[in-house]
Order: sequence, then structure tokens, then C-alpha cells
Amino acid sequence: MKDKTNDVFAVSSMMNEVDSIIAQNMKELSQEDREKSYSDIHGISGELHETPLLIAQSLELMEQEINRIQTRDAYNLAESIKPEYVHDPVFRLKFLRGEHFSARPAAQKFVNHFQIKRQLFGASKLVKDIEQDDLSEEDLATLYSGYVQWSESKDSSQRTVSIMFPLMSSREAPVMSRTRVSFYLRMIAMEDMDFQKHGTVGIVSAAEVDDSFDLDFAGWRDGAKWVGQLNEALPGFLRGVHICFPQNGSFRRFLYSSLINITVSVLNPLLKVRVRIHRGETMEDCISSLQSFGITTAAIPKSPQDNEYQTSLLQSRRILERRRSRENGVMDISASANLNQSRGQESDGVDVSLATNLDAAGPTRLDVILGRGPTSYSHEGNMKLRKLVEETKGIYDKCSKRNKTDIAVRVVLAMKQKGRFLEETEFGWEEVPDKAARKKVSHAFRDACKVKNNKPPRGR
Repeated sequence: MKDKTNDVFAVSSMMNEVDSIIAQNMKELSQEDREKSYSDIHGISGELHETPLLIAQSLELMEQEINRIQTRDAYNLAESIKPEYVHDPVFRLKFLRGEHFSARPAAQKFVNHFQIKRQLFGASKLVKDIEQDDLSEEDLATLYSGYVQWSESKDSSQRTVSIMFPLMSSREAPVMSRTRVSFYLRMIAMEDMDFQKHGTVGIVSAAEVDDSFDLDFAGWRDGAKWVGQLNEALPGFLRGVHICFPQNGSFRRFLYSSLINITVSVLNPLLKVRVRIHRGETMEDCISSLQSFGITTAAIPKSPQDNEYQTSLLQSRRILERRRSRENGVMDISASANLNQSRGQESDGVDVSLATNLDAAGPTRLDVILGRGPTSYSHEGNMKLRKLVEETKGIYDKCSKRNKTDIAVRVVLAMKQKGRFLEETEFGWEEVPDKAARKKVSHAFRDACKVKNNKPPRGR
């Protein structure tokens, strides 16, 4: 009985220390940062209305801020190797959106991005999107283990929700493998516009730990440090970190409270104040507590304690396999057929964005359809695109080739505020990459110029 009392006292002391760390960091923030952290973690941050003018001005300011940064050797190296990759406005906008179009922090993150990327993958991978073939065998084993799950459903504020089971993987996966996998998954998630605009909420769970678990505390501390570094180098923004702390079992209470203490102590101040700890006798108690932060039960990915976890994990692995095939330029016909068969059925809660939109829903009136003929030409989204092109073709016609590309990029971004660029394949509707969307817009400008010169377009 005495030992149990001592355990409870030790846990209580450590949790009070964590609360004190968070409170002290909150006091040290400016009033503006305090209000922002509160809004972020409760999901009440407002959405900024994007306009072509805002985008153009922000990209220009971001370039100026980058040039003011003194230490940017990895960025300079990347720029010397492939300047078009580094200056791609679509790429840079992902960082601007994560910082609500504040140019200075977006520029610093962008420079940090290349520094971290070189550390994790080497200089040879600086100017390419990381793919599964760039990961080691250990990295791939970690990726497919399911230690990170992404929810298909968003929370009440349209934030993407992920759940991590760090203790499940720490026995087998090295810290650097987990870090490279986190980098890869975060960059995939950034393909989703909601992720770019609203950020993500992370849930850390130790629900799978039992009393026989043996943990490398140094490895945990190093992993927590890398989480902070990644958050300062990847696009998007971690709006909140929710640590679920089921208190059943004295060993588990002591172990996990120690880990929480380590985690919070090594995070940077802006992340520390976004940490919330959810205590309860069971994981269900913790999940109930999450709802007060706008995180609905449907938005929480499957846990190893959930009966449906293995089914969810299997489907997640299949999606990753299809993603890898797509990265290698191979269409997985059997997987696509399975996707087509499952259309119209209820979602299993797996992050389908990892499938690179192989199973995109059919076109809405806001979408642009690729292809020629009366169907695409008369579609409402295509008509809106032609109207936007008509309004800007005077400027486009006078521009250099490089500036024409920039204008096409901005038109694509304007259309993707509410819609998508879709193409119908034998496997169904597929959302096309930005490069294909830009090509569609460039065709639309050329068609508009033909009309100006009394040459009828061919019905794009």
C-alpha cells in the first residue's frame, strides 16, 4: 500500500511539474502569441481569405525575407542545383499558408526545411520530393508498422488529426527512422489544401503499453527533440499536441508521466504552450476529453486497442503500397479495381490522401475537367476558369515565358480555393498534379488568344 501511495505521489509531482513548465512558458509569451496559441489549440483560428494579390505580394515578401537570412547554406546549395525547384511558387505557398501568410516565419521555415532535409536524406535528395524509395529498409518497416495513423475525417475546425503510438515502435524503430518517416508523411499530408490552411492536431497515445514494457528514455528524449525540429522546418502548423494519459496501472502511470515530463521539457516554447494532457482511468476517458477541443470521435484514427485496428492498418498499408507504385510511375490495377468496388461504401477511417487521390469523387460545379469536347467545355467549373483567364489574358499576353508560368500558377491556385482539376481515367476520376493543372490553364490562355485573333478554340 505504501509503494502504491509513493507511486501516486511521484506521478502527481511530475505532472505538476509539467503543468508548471507549460504555465511558465505561457507567461513568457506576448499577449498576441498567448491568444494565438489558445485559438489554435481550441480550433477557433479564423481562415484568411486568399486573393491573387495577397499571394503575389506574400511570395515577393518571402523572397526578401529569405535573402535576409544569414545562414542558409543548404538552401543555397539546393538553389544552385535546381533553382526552379526552390523557387516553385506552389511549393513556397505551402509554407506561407502554414504561417497565415506571415513572410518572415515562412521564410525561416523554408530555409530550415532544406537544412533538415539534407541532414535526414543527404544532399543528393535536396531538390526532389521524398518518396518511399528514398527510405531505408528500417524506415519502410517503421512506415508500414502503423505507429502513426492519419484520420480521413477532419475535426470540427477542418484540421487534420493524427495519432502516434511512439512506445509501440520505439522498441524496434530507431529515432532517425521515425524522424524520416514523419518527414515523408507530413509532406504527403501537405498535398491536402485543408492541411495547408488549417494545420494538424497531434495525439500521442500510450494505450498499448503494458507493465512489462522497457523503454529507452534517451531515445524518447531525442525523438521529442526531432519532433520540435521538424515542426520548425516543415510546411503546415502543429496546432495542438494532445497527450492521452490513461492512468490504469501504477507502472504505466509512473512511466508515462516521466515521458510527458521529458517531452514537454525539450519542446520549443511555442509548442510547449500547445500541449494538453488528458488524464483518465481508460483511453475512452481521454477521448471524451479531446472533444472539448473540437476533436470528434470520428476524427480520431484507430488505436491498437480498437477491434477494427488491424483492418484499418491493413488498408493503410495497401494505400501506402499504391502510393509507392504511383511514385514509381506504375498504376496498381488490382488496387484501383478494389477502390472502384468500394465506392459508395462507408469509409474505414483511413487517410485516403496517401493514395494520391486515385479514388477522387466525381466532379462538382466548382471543379475543372481536363480533356476536350462539349462535356468539359460546358462544365460550370471550366466556364469559370475561362472567365478568369479572360480577365487576365491582357497581362498574360505581354509577359515573358517565365512570368506567364507564374500567372498560370496563380490561376491554378485561385481555382483550387474551392475546386479541383480532375481527369477521368479507366479507373474513375483522378485529381491531377499541379503540373497538369498548370498545363490546362496555359492551354486556356492560348485558346483565349486564338479567340482574340478570330481563331475558334477546340473546345477544351
